[in-house]
Amino acid sequence: MTRAFHDRCRGPRLADFFPCMTLVFIALFWSCTPEPASRSVCTDVLGCVWVERGEPVKVISLHTFTGPLASLSEEHVRNMEMHIAERSGIHGHPVTIIREDEQCSPSGGLVAAQKIAADPKVVAIHGPNCSSAAVPASRILSEAGMVMVSGTATAPSLTSVGGEPGANAQPGFFRTVANDQYQGVAAAAFANGFLGRTRAAVVHDHSSYARGLVEAFSEAFRARGGEVVYSGVVGRGDQNMYPLVQAMASHTPELLFMPIFMPEAEHLVWAVRSTPELEKMLLLSADSTLNRPFLEICGSACQGMFFIAPDPPDGTTYEAFLDRYSRMFGPGPEGSFHAHSYDAATILLHALERASFPEPDGSLRIERQRVRDVLSGLREFPGVTGSLSCDAHGDCGVPRFRLVRHGSSMDFEQILRNPLAIHAP
Repeated sequence: MTRAFHDRCRGPRLADFFPCMTLVFIALFWSCTPEPASRSVCTDVLGCVWVERGEPVKVISLHTFTGPLASLSEEHVRNMEMHIAERSGIHGHPVTIIREDEQCSPSGGLVAAQKIAADPKVVAIHGPNCSSAAVPASRILSEAGMVMVSGTATAPSLTSVGGEPGANAQPGFFRTVANDQYQGVAAAAFANGFLGRTRAAVVHDHSSYARGLVEAFSEAFRARGGEVVYSGVVGRGDQNMYPLVQAMASHTPELLFMPIFMPEAEHLVWAVRSTPELEKMLLLSADSTLNRPFLEICGSACQGMFFIAPDPPDGTTYEAFLDRYSRMFGPGPEGSFHAHSYDAATILLHALERASFPEPDGSLRIERQRVRDVLSGLREFPGVTGSLSCDAHGDCGVPRFRLVRHGSSMDFEQILRNPLAIHAP
């Protein structure tokens, strides 16, 4: 018997099975291992934000965190924190707040918005705070596919003027505070109808907010038969208001409408109080100065001033909101937009939840355009400030206003709670 015949006849060796057995084991391993979870295809026209498993949903708080308005902006953050605490996240993902300072200025809004737009994980912004910052910020953030809900930026140009899109209107900008077209009309009604003044002076500070409000007031005041006898402008950082006040006095106004910000506002008030020719002139300001910091700094010079304030609805909803706020944060509200800021947080998180979809791998898909669509479709949404419905331009707020007066020995909350007149168009 030859070796070749022996090898053929002794049968297959054990080593010959190894390659085959290895292939069998690999096939069995892959057939038993589950396929990795796949994600849906994003079909949203503005794209999607993917929040990975265990990651939080990012919400930007775009407010004024430096200067005299900083304490008011802390209140806006607290309103967002309070609403987050009342819900269990968004589809199992926690919500985190990231602060960005828009400095209540066009340049501040521009820089902050550019930083926000560079983060692909951001979809929603609570704010901006000031209209002047909102003009550049809303353009940049809208182009980035993001959505903004403000409880304080009131300039008409941001949404609509006379029913037509405003010069600075952008898709994705919404607000729960009323358009200043309504506040200007309310101011004129209070000045002429309730206070009986027919000769008014106006002062603005170049900002989109103050300029738009002065324009709305002047138009409505003239329509009621009044006369705007003087129009002045102050610059940011101005302290010497006496030349302006002397020029104003030569026109003998009966009322000054001054929707400007601090610190310029207190310098103007002190200059008016120091001018004997204007002793009988009434001072009417707006929500820009109706806050605790301004009243504390202005002191006795502000006593007797009139202010326009958003008029919250009477009832248990608003009182319950104030009670929850006090229990969580101690002292009461700092500004007149506290409830509007809370409503802005509420509808923003509502829209995020409706536009978010859990994926099989534990991530969350947030559709950018759908967030806007949810807000645009909001109708009779129950808010602290009333029933919220968003129009085609992004205005969702209830236009109700009250006239209040800073009386002797009255603190901020007492001023808010003692209206002299109500304007509800």
